Amino acid sequence: MRNILTAIAITLLSAATASAETLSTLAPMSVIQVQMQGGDSFTRSNQRPVRPSRYVCVVPPRESDNRNRPYVCRAQEGRVGGTCRCGNVTGTGRLDLDD
Repeated sequence: MRNILTAIAITLLSAATASAETLSTLAPMSVIQVQMQGGDSFTRSNQRPVRPSRYVCVVPPRESDNRNRPYVCRAQEGRVGGTCRCGNVTGTGRLDLDD
């Protein structure tokens, strides 16, 4: 019984060692391939077009609205901090840039 367990242990250890050697020889190859494919150096920000600024109108809720969060709607571009209005909302708000 001991001989069988010893043989299984040796087989598992040799298989683990062989697979580790295979992985260590493949790793430098994959790095080289990535470097060869990425010959043109560019960053992710260069791939994306610049997103235009989006303006929103932020209207604080009235006390009687029973709400904590402000009302937010799209708005025409203008001076940030200027006054604006949202449809179907009572009151005026402030113009802000959407993040």
